[in-house]
Amino acid sequence: MLRKLYFDFRDVLRAPRLGFSAKKIWVQFTGLVIGLGGYAVLAYASLLVAGSTFAEIWFNYGALPIPLAFGPSGGVANYFVGVPWYSWLIWGVGVLWGLVVALLAGTATAKLTYEQLRGNDFFSKREAWRFARKNAAAVVLSPVGLAILAAGLVFGGLVIGWFASWGAVSAWITAAIFPVIIGVTVFTLYLAVIIVVGVVIAPAVVATTKNDTFETIFELFSTVAAQPWRLFLYEFLLCLATMIAFGIFLVFILFALKVMKMVFGVWWGTDFTQYVLPQAQHYTHSFLRVPVDAAQVCVNRFLFCCQHQGVAPWLLLGNIPGVWWLLAPQTYSFIPVQPAAGLHVASIILAVGLIGLIGILASYLLATCQAGQTLIYVALRKKKDDENILERRDYDEEFPEFEVPEDLDKGEKPAEAGEKPKDEGKKGEKE
Repeated sequence: MLRKLYFDFRDVLRAPRLGFSAKKIWVQFTGLVIGLGGYAVLAYASLLVAGSTFAEIWFNYGALPIPLAFGPSGGVANYFVGVPWYSWLIWGVGVLWGLVVALLAGTATAKLTYEQLRGNDFFSKREAWRFARKNAAAVVLSPVGLAILAAGLVFGGLVIGWFASWGAVSAWITAAIFPVIIGVTVFTLYLAVIIVVGVVIAPAVVATTKNDTFETIFELFSTVAAQPWRLFLYEFLLCLATMIAFGIFLVFILFALKVMKMVFGVWWGTDFTQYVLPQAQHYTHSFLRVPVDAAQVCVNRFLFCCQHQGVAPWLLLGNIPGVWWLLAPQTYSFIPVQPAAGLHVASIILAVGLIGLIGILASYLLATCQAGQTLIYVALRKKKDDENILERRDYDEEFPEFEVPEDLDKGEKPAEAGEKPKDEGKKGEKE
């Protein structure tokens, strides 16, 4: 049974509820592990071939090296400065790998959302991943193809600038075609907007329409051209709804950690509160050094702006119990006391759990965003084409698979026109 939709901004507010699904969160979590794992391997390889050591990379970046890594004091690590071109090439392949996996995970999540809106709550994760792999070309090549076109236009501008530097005549020719250059530049900027929209909404387009690459690109242009203000408004509402839902989810998780600390401290005592948990937090920060430090810098600047503007203290993130264990983990360092080996292993296991918990939080954020993109595209498709794509029949429903008769499975030749089947002939002979 189809879910009732309003095909307006009210549908966007359903995204947090649709994103709060074990299947969608697990699909995004799997995508995060595969995508970031492949990126981390290639990013480490790019720095290792440039001469850096594994220990240096780990100390500065943790598990996710990026060219501009925020440090605790807002500094920028410079291990990517001066690396050879092949290191940048390896790093670029890692970025492309992460983008492709993110698009495929987004397509699988959008397909789960689409089937749920159609009333098919039993659509499985395996079927969603199979659909994403089958339609990977349309999802990946639509924004990538537009990016290649934009890069070609930029390269053409560089060639024209090089040509204009030849002399007076070339400068006159370049000035004469100035209106054309302006038109191409405006189109390139418009193309950049389409590329951003494509990365965001292309998985939803493919998941709901099964379009190929060309049709997906056409839908991106059509959606931006026909419904620009609704697209901007719906995306803004989705951002607000996602942040509010994520904040509520985060607060529940933080208070759950607080309760866990209190309960474990009753019997476990100071071993847990003074060593296992702080050390696990330290390991978590060492593993996710770049995103945690970047979050710390952003939150510090946000708090500074709030204090400068006189915002009420209860709005400051620093007053939420337990949040600074993630945003200011450098306060936790190795304790000089040498505990039992079992506690050290327990802190490592707990760190793995905390990293997984952070991954689940990020997966819920991504699942909510992708569910919202699916709702946005369904609503915009109704507005611009007056078509409810939830009522579309699948190809398998419209053209069911042909069932092969049993006699063909056994290798028997089917009876031709006017010829009696063998069984009927035998039956007549017996009579």
